[in-house]
Amino acid sequence: MSQNKQAMNKLAQRVISGYEAVHAKDYAKAKQLLDPLVPMLHSETKPNIKLLSYSAIAQLGTKDVENFLETCEELKKYEPANDQEAALVQRVDDMFVMLMDTLNEED
Repeated sequence: MSQNKQAMNKLAQRVISGYEAVHAKDYAKAKQLLDPLVPMLHSETKPNIKLLSYSAIAQLGTKDVENFLETCEELKKYEPANDQEAALVQRVDDMFVMLMDTLNEED
């Protein structure tokens, strides 16, 4: 197997492991795996809504509110390409609303 293919497989496995960690509610592990990949796998010209959504969920799960809000803002720029992306964006939106409600209750 070529080095390039090995590197791509390793990268893909890291993304999959990050997604699995979110599903397992291991948000610290998911954040550690996914956040460094966002600049590499997401851009304005090639948005990666799925990665941004999973990263946002991991950020909020680790109480990294500032980065969660930044990721939410980034997600708002893009239209979901399919039902799966739309459901992920909706989940992040729902989490945002819950966060705002919680913050408002504390005031």
